[in-house]
Amino acid sequence: MVERTDPGSVGVVAGRVVGALTVVLTVVGMLTQQEGFYRAVRLLLAGLESDFDVPVWVLFWGNIALVATARYAFCYVLGSLLGVAYDWLDRPGIAFLAVVVVLIGVVDAIYGGLGARSVLVGVGYLLAWVAYVPVFAWLLEDGEPMDSGPVRLE
Repeated sequence: MVERTDPGSVGVVAGRVVGALTVVLTVVGMLTQQEGFYRAVRLLLAGLESDFDVPVWVLFWGNIALVATARYAFCYVLGSLLGVAYDWLDRPGIAFLAVVVVLIGVVDAIYGGLGARSVLVGVGYLLAWVAYVPVFAWLLEDGEPMDSGPVRLE
């Protein structure tokens, strides 16, 4: 039997929302540090006395693509794990989930804020994680009875 409101699946969707929000913050943060990236790469290549022929702007945009993909995947997976843990703990309530998500958001906000050298970016990361809770609650639809069985199209 398949449950209609599977917390793991709901966590995946909520994690995708958080992932999309944090990717935007990450890319904006990296774009503000673009000149510093160029300087660091040029110094590194000059120090290695390398004949590396790839333009620095290609490395910069490749770095943005990799970091954005990793950030989205991190939030996707962690969102799923939060949903599975929520179900494993016999659905302890949205308030408990909110506390856990805020703790994760604080850690991510510290990491992201330090990386971007901006308190506002850190607050943005925290708010992105806080957005997980209403999306999860809305999609879970705890108010409805838990029907098991196949989903019928009407």
